[in-house]
Amino acid sequence: MILELNNCYNMEHLIQAHQPISGAFANWKCNAFQVCLLLFFLQYNLTAKASAHRDSLPGEIHRKVDQLPSFPGGQQELFAFLAENLNVPVSPQANKTLGQVVVKFIVFKDGTIGNVGIMKSLAPAADEEAIRVVKAMPKWIPGKLKGEDVNVEMGLPIRFDFLAEATFVKGKLTCEGVDKVARFPGEGEALMKYIGQNLVYPKSAIRDKIQGDVLVQFFIEKDGRVTQPIATRGLDSSIEKEILRLFAKMPKWEPALLNGEPVRTVVRDFEIVLRIY
Repeated sequence: MILELNNCYNMEHLIQAHQPISGAFANWKCNAFQVCLLLFFLQYNLTAKASAHRDSLPGEIHRKVDQLPSFPGGQQELFAFLAENLNVPVSPQANKTLGQVVVKFIVFKDGTIGNVGIMKSLAPAADEEAIRVVKAMPKWIPGKLKGEDVNVEMGLPIRFDFLAEATFVKGKLTCEGVDKVARFPGEGEALMKYIGQNLVYPKSAIRDKIQGDVLVQFFIEKDGRVTQPIATRGLDSSIEKEILRLFAKMPKWEPALLNGEPVRTVVRDFEIVLRIY
């Protein structure tokens, strides 16, 4: 989709910065589908003896405690962190794999994460990515036993499922492998109108006469929200920030449907052409 804008918009409109997302998304190769994240959290009853596990912090590793460790902000924040940081494996074999990885790890009494490994394997690429994300987690709130912070061994299942892959062709979203393609309210013309009315050309870009095309990738969640927008080809950091802000506040779409159920969609190479007149 192509949109041409001039410099007549309100330059005082707020531009919100967004946390950068890994460029690995731009390199996905699968033409039919990818995998997405379906999460739930539980403590596993691991068979290994607790005394056999040691890391940088001394002390016994517990499996049963009075209070389980928790992610800062609770379970929903944990889900959000994983959804924002998990990169889909790029190999065709991994992309076609459906199933669950179970990552085991220890939440130490200072909240740090260690001894990360795989309890249930799915595929090498999926296992590696699940471990990477768990290792990248911030400090947790440690578990407690008899009122004291203790080291606790945990398990985190991460399920990889169907993800529709879509592109824009002649102003319309096309997507293979689904019964109904995701739809912006009012279709392509309404989407262009939304961008044209809400995108604010940065003053610095106007001053420096920066113009051209930007490619954006984003996800349409099962509930229609637009998430994880990234510029896969950009012009200038100020323009990229403004476009990401615009997509992050975009109205909900009607999600894609497969067998009557909503499915997550990744939209690739959404093109915006910017012109200064």
